Amino acid sequence: MESETGRHIFYTGPELSPEQKAALEFVLQNKEVFLTRIAPKETQKQTVLQTDTHGDSRQKALTAVFDPEYEIQQKELRVQARRETRQKVMSAKVLIPAAFLVVALVAVGLFGLYRYMINTTPPTVHTVNYTINIGETVYPEDFISIIYSDFEIISIAFVEAPDTTAHSDQNVQIRVTDDRDNVAIVDATLYITLNTSPPIITGTAPIVSRLGNPIIYRTGVTARDDFGRALELQVDSSNVDQDTEGEYIVIFYAVDLTGLRTEVRERVQILNVDVDYVHGHIDATLSDILEDGMSQLEQVHAIHRWVIENISYAAGRTDPGSVYEDAYRALRDRQGNCYKFYAVSELLLTRAGIENMPIDRIPGTPTRHRWSLVNPDGLGWHHFDTTPTTLGLGDETAFFTDSQAREFTQRFMEFNGTEDFYTYNPSLYPQIVQ
Repeated sequence: MESETGRHIFYTGPELSPEQKAALEFVLQNKEVFLTRIAPKETQKQTVLQTDTHGDSRQKALTAVFDPEYEIQQKELRVQARRETRQKVMSAKVLIPAAFLVVALVAVGLFGLYRYMINTTPPTVHTVNYTINIGETVYPEDFISIIYSDFEIISIAFVEAPDTTAHSDQNVQIRVTDDRDNVAIVDATLYITLNTSPPIITGTAPIVSRLGNPIIYRTGVTARDDFGRALELQVDSSNVDQDTEGEYIVIFYAVDLTGLRTEVRERVQILNVDVDYVHGHIDATLSDILEDGMSQLEQVHAIHRWVIENISYAAGRTDPGSVYEDAYRALRDRQGNCYKFYAVSELLLTRAGIENMPIDRIPGTPTRHRWSLVNPDGLGWHHFDTTPTTLGLGDETAFFTDSQAREFTQRFMEFNGTEDFYTYNPSLYPQIVQ
């Protein structure tokens, strides 16, 4: 007979052998079930010795009945009692800590809520100093290294915006605010680097305009400070009269934030000639005589050859006009004196991008003469003269040295008595190749 109660199995019947019991317990041990054997129901006769209070004794025969069912019930009751006791103890062990845990969680939650609602601790802010070039934009975040805060940061701002155009370093204050309106105000230093070199103005050139035409001075002209930043370009053209022929000076200037100033002066010619016609004719001529891949020296010879082949010499003592006026007349009439030869040559050389400048015979001589100095390909300054001569020098005067100029002067004097043909004042010009 078997009965299962809790973790014990009670059975009746023959005694199991050690091997059987070991095997069965091995099977049941992983289920935490244990075996208990109850002997079969039986009746036993026993002799009991009885003694009264006076010490008198006697023997009495008794019959004892052993009932396994009853024993199982009693064992089950005892096991059940132990289980209920253990469950009460376990319930107490779980309930009490659980209660404490709930109380603790509530306390922590209330503390966190309290801390969240009324926390007044401002953020902790670490700053760094910052350096800019004068006039650059600066932001409050540039001074922040790191922020520690219990809450979200909603604002980083200057208490008072710094003056980035100031000529000295300055202290700045930054206000850091979290979403609980806790505020931290911290300090840092703004270092300002000043300009050390004056502005640079590029793109200026002599200006030629026809009488009465408007002049746009700023086209192609820029001004920058020594940090490479654009500056406002100023133009003083107050001395230029666009309705009167003549030569004037226009002033381009710029001032940087440090106060350094640069000024460039350029010549302005107001002419009663069609400047566009002159430019168009010069550019068309260059397009015909210059070829791709030519060196500047080769271009110098090509220009020299075109002028002496297309313009004839016409003597005259007329005073020179402007370059554009003389070039215009020479191109229109295809003749002229040395000033008109020079004028056409200057415009051709300039429009071709070859560095050049005028040079005049020394004052005080019986006749005047003007020719050019050229510096093609950076070879150094040389003489350049397209005016035909009685010596028939031809291409020799396209690119000649100072010693050659002295030689030609001597030959002129020996040929026709002309003195000082290529004599000039050296102090007025750059060093010429000897």
